[in-house]
Amino acid sequence: MRYVRVETEAELLEALDRDGAHLLSGGTDLLVKMRSGLLRPKSLVDPARVAALRGIEGSANALWIGAATPFAEILASKEVAARAPLLADVVRVLGCVQIRNRGTLGGNLANASPAADSAVPLLLYEAAVELRGKRGSRSVPIGDFFLAPGRTVLEHGEYMRGVSIPVSRGDWIPFFHKVGRRRALTIAIASVGGLTSISNGKAVDVRLAAGSVAPVPLRLKSVERAVAGQALDDSVIARARALAAKEISPIDDVRATAHYRREVTADLVARALERARAT
Repeated sequence: MRYVRVETEAELLEALDRDGAHLLSGGTDLLVKMRSGLLRPKSLVDPARVAALRGIEGSANALWIGAATPFAEILASKEVAARAPLLADVVRVLGCVQIRNRGTLGGNLANASPAADSAVPLLLYEAAVELRGKRGSRSVPIGDFFLAPGRTVLEHGEYMRGVSIPVSRGDWIPFFHKVGRRRALTIAIASVGGLTSISNGKAVDVRLAAGSVAPVPLRLKSVERAVAGQALDDSVIARARALAAKEISPIDDVRATAHYRREVTADLVARALERARAT
């Protein structure tokens, strides 16, 4: 196996076009798969020195985060804290210090785990993923990026340049909670994030997303539609809870049963709405 460190996007495109090439962006999941024999790449392509893939930039319309930007830099960014505070909250509980220093936003998304923490706030902020290959660049809504566990819309030779987060309203009430089997380094058994805007006692706008309870991280659209424009009384929250349990498609695995995931997700949705009501 070859290790290839590139310094420009042109070099990156050339290296990824080779048979058996695999992008190394952090490697916190990739190396585990290689050790277990699930992946056997012929070459690892490291884009850490490609300046165009790193950094955080704010404009009038959006916040842009390079795909090779480590989570530690995202957590330290005042721009992220001000314009995408829920993303900062999620990164704060992602892995541990060592993982956040090495792991990258692009790597977490491209790994396409249903439990990917960063996917939940990006779904809520309605972010877009910028991809580039030899045929040019394209922008993909984050909700369309994931296809199945371990699968995305990335094509052969294509890579992620970064993520664009549109400017969002400033009155969101954020929520994120994940449930796991340990207190630290938690891999979510189920996670729920929410952004809710309240005016005159009613939920003007509601966004809810869940992770680790379906083949891909997903927005809970039926719950959002049922709650939007409603006063968050006990009956509305109870209906939201029931709809959340129906909208997801969890599985049994070594970490939890499908029934447990369904109940936990419903409870977290109710908790998110109760917190918004109390704020």
